[in-house]
Amino acid sequence: MGALATVVEWDALLKTVWASVAAGVGVTFAFSIAIYGAARTAEFRRDERWLGAGLTFALMLAGLAGCVAAIAYGVVIMTQKS
Repeated sequence: MGALATVVEWDALLKTVWASVAAGVGVTFAFSIAIYGAARTAEFRRDERWLGAGLTFALMLAGLAGCVAAIAYGVVIMTQKS
């Protein structure tokens, strides 16, 4: 087991796994918020409920902004020298 411990850097591996799980769940949640906001906005506009439409549109924009921010952060992290 000593040889395996020197080959695998367990701390780095666990950090990578944790970051990928957090990013996957976070981006999925943000995009689901954007989809929910878009669907509800369409319903509210159809029913001429303008305040609800505006609020859910803002929710949709927040979800999309979260997705774009996560993508930009990922690109920045990948392009930095270690």
